[in-house]
Amino acid sequence: MEDKLKFIIIAVILISLLAGILIFGSQKKEVKIETKRVRIRSVKELKLIVVIDNYPDSELKTTWGLSILVKTPKNTILFDTGPDPDILRENLKKLGVDPGEIDFVVVSHEHGDHVIGLSYLAKVRPGLRVYVPKGTAERIGIHGLDIREVDKTTEVAEGVAVIGWLYGPPAEEALAINVKGKGLVILVGCSHPGVVNIVAKAKTELGIKPYLVLGGFHMMGASEYTCKETIKRLIELGVKKIAPIHCSGDKIRSILEKEFPQNWLKCHVGSVIEVSASTP
Repeated sequence: MEDKLKFIIIAVILISLLAGILIFGSQKKEVKIETKRVRIRSVKELKLIVVIDNYPDSELKTTWGLSILVKTPKNTILFDTGPDPDILRENLKKLGVDPGEIDFVVVSHEHGDHVIGLSYLAKVRPGLRVYVPKGTAERIGIHGLDIREVDKTTEVAEGVAVIGWLYGPPAEEALAINVKGKGLVILVGCSHPGVVNIVAKAKTELGIKPYLVLGGFHMMGASEYTCKETIKRLIELGVKKIAPIHCSGDKIRSILEKEFPQNWLKCHVGSVIEVSASTP
């Protein structure tokens, strides 16, 4: 059984890498968003911890996947769970995070490098609430959890909203936290529909300027021109800090570091980001 799980994880990683090269040779076409505005409250402060990522720089284990812990004054949330239940368990333990603290999980999309860690949570936190894009619960196939499909942008906790899915493929949702005096902190899984489209949707539907976008941009293999245009569009949307990790590729990270240092936020597994009104 353990060998079978390892084979599945390796297969998922290879498929994700290939998809990144094939899909993002050019920039994702921007989509027009027409929707009713969703009211969302705010939080005074926010703490983010990168639990799983393939960019190493700490004592935590590194693997191809993504998981980010979100702490607000009232809630602890896990965004995605990575590709390996053992790595999720070990990294949470090293970070001093008890799974019992987690109020709910938000899954960006159905790919294994974002959902396989759910099997660990199903063992230690049966019945834990998990938000997934509409139509994906059966394909994710993790039992023992309270799986709730999300169709449209919805506030799921004070100051916290799941951004209704866009189609990549696959269908993908994001997580947005409204920090008072700062704006939206937007977490993306792989940005299959395009990171600019996701941020634009969050800004339009919540009516709040974006401050930070963190997560996978799915831009491995993207040209220098595409990377620069993506950065410029995010800045035009109001984003102040840009933190591409996971499947984003080295090129966009390098361009941000060299040409947009005021917007560049270097992140990796183990990174801790705190956001409040006093944050620069």
